[in-house]
Parts: sequence; structure tokens; C-alpha cells
Amino acid sequence: MQCSRRVFPALFILFFVALSASGQVASSPFSKFGVGELNNGGIAQNQGMGGLGISNPTGWYLNNINPALLVFNRVTVFQGGMQMEKNTAYDGTNTQSFASGNLNYLAIAFPVMAGKWTTSVGTMPYSSVSYNLSYQTLITGSSNIPMNVQETGKGGISQFYWSNGVALNRYFSLGVKASYLFGAINIKDFNTLSGVAVNNYSALVSQYSFGGTNFTGGISFHKDSLFKKNYRLNIGLIYSLRTNTGVKHKATTESISLSGVVIDSTTISNLSAKFTLPQSFGAGISFGKIDHWTAGADFTLLDYKNYESYQIKFPDYNQYSQTREVPTTSYRASIGGEIIPKGEDYTNYLNRVAYRVGATYERFPFLVNGNPLTDIAGTFGFSLPVNGFSTVDLGVRIGQRGIVSQNSLQENYFRIYFGITFNDRWFIKRKFD
Repeated sequence: MQCSRRVFPALFILFFVALSASGQVASSPFSKFGVGELNNGGIAQNQGMGGLGISNPTGWYLNNINPALLVFNRVTVFQGGMQMEKNTAYDGTNTQSFASGNLNYLAIAFPVMAGKWTTSVGTMPYSSVSYNLSYQTLITGSSNIPMNVQETGKGGISQFYWSNGVALNRYFSLGVKASYLFGAINIKDFNTLSGVAVNNYSALVSQYSFGGTNFTGGISFHKDSLFKKNYRLNIGLIYSLRTNTGVKHKATTESISLSGVVIDSTTISNLSAKFTLPQSFGAGISFGKIDHWTAGADFTLLDYKNYESYQIKFPDYNQYSQTREVPTTSYRASIGGEIIPKGEDYTNYLNRVAYRVGATYERFPFLVNGNPLTDIAGTFGFSLPVNGFSTVDLGVRIGQRGIVSQNSLQENYFRIYFGITFNDRWFIKRKFD
């Protein structure tokens, strides 16, 4: 307990550092589309089970996916995590590898009324953008003059959230999560004539700054003591509202030397607009023996049918991009499980480790090269007990995004989620000294 309280102030400082950080976590050429690669809200424990989290409750780590499950946290929980990733992109001819990493989440949850009401605050990415695309095309109206095009983007949207979970009775609980979305996406597009010597070149730099609120509601049903034993059935539902988000656009032209130094910069315009982040639905079911094992499945649907890109709001300054977003239905399906051999066995450390495994299949909300973009991955992970009920957590995801024959590009990735979890009895009034 004393160790946890010494570590907590340092982590709390990191919390405020994270608020000023961008949403960028991972590098991927596919993060060009929409507002970037979306985060499903799961922490290291969830990621080890394929992202499972809509229905499966636990008192040993907090739930960022379904706020209704917070009521199972009856002691104070503080969690922090990082994400590291190595990607290899392949276009059928060339291969390129790149790695990245960043802070992924910081959050705290504590019971206001143990077993009846738990509240949580935290910060984590909503989306991530990081890409650098280079290709050759022909000048418009010409059939024989090649042009080299380079498109780069970085940044993303972060969220600071406040969640509450309330128990209605012994079977049902409700939750709500209010998030403030903020951050910026910076895009630089430029082109040069192939084979033509120049002293400098021009680039169009666009900065999109975001600010708005988002609300997610959740409900959970759980039935304990099934078959006259300590088994539990869980069913969960979540719904995120459509969000009208403000976006400010600053367009700048830059003259850049061949060494990459900006020679001159001119601001073209500062404009503001609104665009809509689509609604989403999620459902999950899980079954298991309390504090021993759990298995379940989640399904999430993102309604992108009427999505309109924030870049379309500023058409006069979107002239360089050669790709256009074609929104389509998006969904994510996950299965996974967790087992703790003997959590009460203090004579064998490995029996108290939580082992996790899962798989996930996702269809992204945009067509790439006229075809759906899919992601299939396998996951595994574990939590190592330290200092009482606190843990060191690891989740690993190995997957493939896109198919060369359909999307002209394929990405194989290896992603690691590293986290720490502190469980302690803070904010609880002592009855005896």
C-alpha cells in the first residue's frame, strides 16, 4: 500500500502530460482514412482477449469499454499503459518496415458507494494518424508527364473521459461515459516533376484541430450462482451517440529547399466547420467461473453510411490528395478468454497469473482501392501479480490488415500493450484507528 502511494504521484504527473499529447500511437498507411485508426477503448487486459470487454466484469481492473461494469470495482484502481508496434507494409513488389510507440492510457476508478456506484476518469487515444505515402502519377491532362507525389500525416484525436457505473439491483447495472475529444491532424502534401531538376518545391500544409464531446451509454446483466455453483452469465450492450464535432482548418503553403528546410510560409486561410462522427452499437456475452475463468464474444457495429469527411468541409484546400474516402458499414467481432489456475494459491506463483487468449476480425469503414479493408488478428497476454492485488499486464496482438490483390497494399503488424494496475483501498473512511 505504501509502495502504491509513492508511485501514484509520479503517475498522476504523467496523466497531465498525456492531456497535452496527441492521439498518435501507431504508424500505418491506412490511418490516412477518416480520422485515423480508431481505438476500441480496451486496456492491456482487454487486448489480450481479442479486445473483449462489453460484457465480462471484473473487480481487478477497470473497464473503459462498457461503463456499466465499473460497479464491480469496489476498491480504487489506477492503470497506466503503453503501446508499441512494428509494421511491415507490402505492395506486391516493395516492402517497408517501421516501428512506433507511445503512452496509450491513464485512468483511475474508485467506488463512491461500494457495490452501488463507481466513478472513473482517464485519458486515452480516440484515433491515431501516422503515415508517409510516396507514389508516381501523371499530371492531369497529360498522358506522358510523370509527377512524384508525397503525402504525410501525423497526430490524431485524444479523449479525456468521465465514466460512472450504477447498480440498479443484483442483476442489472447502467453506465454512462462522457468524453471530451481534442487533438489535431497535420497533413502535408507536395509533388515534384519526375526527372526535372529544381532548387525548391512547394507544399500544402493543412492542420485540422478538433474539439467536441461524445457520450456512450452501457447496460449490463449478470446472473450468478448458475447450476448451483459459482458460475456467472454476463450480457452487455453499449451505444455511442452521433457526435457533432467542431473542426478548425488552417491551410499554409510552404516553399521547401531540397534539404528539407522551409524557406517561406504563407497562411492561405483559417476556417471553422462541423462534422459528424457516426454512432456505434455493441453487444457482448460471456460465461465463466468467478475469479477463475471467463470466455466470451463481442460484436460492434459502426454506422458510417452517412459519414462525411472533415476534409470535404474545406474543398478548396484538398487539391493534392489522390485518394477519396468511400464510407461503408464497419464492424468488429471478437472472441476471447481468461483463466487464473488458482488465484488463492500463494505457494505457486504461476497459479496466480492470469492467462488470456483471443482473436478478432474487423472490417474498416472505408473502401480502399474499391474493396473493403479488413483486419484479422490473434491475441494473447497475461497479468503478473505484484504487491498484493496489483499487477503488471501484457497484451500481444499479431495480425494482418489489407490484402495486396484487393487493396494494393498489405500490412503485417506485431503490437504490444504494456500496462500496470494498482489496486488499493483509497478514499475509504477508517472505522478504527
